[in-house]
Amino acid sequence: MRALGTAVVCLLIVAATISAQPTADWRFQWQTGQFLYYRVEHTTDVAEVVGGNKVETKSKVNLVKRWEVASVDAQGTATLKMSITVMRNEQTKPNGEVAMFDSRTPDKSTPELREQLGKFIGQTLAVIRVDKQGHVVEVKEGASNRYEAEPPFALVLPAAPVQPGQSWNRDYAITLDPPQGGAGKHAAKQKLVCTALNGGLATISLTTQLAKLPDNKAEQMPLVQKMPEGEIVFDLQRGRLHSARLVIDREIVGHQGEGSSYRFQSTYSEQYAE
Repeated sequence: MRALGTAVVCLLIVAATISAQPTADWRFQWQTGQFLYYRVEHTTDVAEVVGGNKVETKSKVNLVKRWEVASVDAQGTATLKMSITVMRNEQTKPNGEVAMFDSRTPDKSTPELREQLGKFIGQTLAVIRVDKQGHVVEVKEGASNRYEAEPPFALVLPAAPVQPGQSWNRDYAITLDPPQGGAGKHAAKQKLVCTALNGGLATISLTTQLAKLPDNKAEQMPLVQKMPEGEIVFDLQRGRLHSARLVIDREIVGHQGEGSSYRFQSTYSEQYAE
């Protein structure tokens, strides 16, 4: 009986210890003066068939994105400045010609791309205020419409901690400006599901749906480019995005009459770099 009593006491102590452990805080942790570097690779392949003729363009972009935490207020909302420190951009035209820009060897770059892209390297491209969940609450510099549809760190965190199998939604609007087809605001929703918790890292799956695509198929083209799905890993211990891999593979058939098609493929990966 004594041994049984001791075992029960031990189990109670273990249970109490486990219950006393704090739940991982699903929040971004900003520190004034902090720099966050991310390596990004983004490839796209656009193929369009009209009247039996196929036109295909490709691009591959590799860059290092830097976020500077300029300040953090009492509510934990940070003012962030974004710049690009390194970029390599390859664009394959329909005729197979490749234009290239590399910020490390600008003299070997295609002149037109060097002129277009070189001026952005090392410059502040956006200044935004982001809260602890990853919501952009203010855009001081940069394109405000972009951050509504594309969170700066790939996701918006849930209001409360979640366990594997639990999900949350993000409702937002995709805004297209003229002359793009389907211009205006389009209601969208992203579903995020925690699939695993391991070693302080949360693995999250993401899918995107639009409330309604335009009836005009040509107007659907710019919208399908903004419907990613994939996997995100968030570092709960350090309060920052660890990595993301988002893909899009959408095809529209008959956008320019019988026999026509439009296919958009994209792979976007982002990895925290020490």
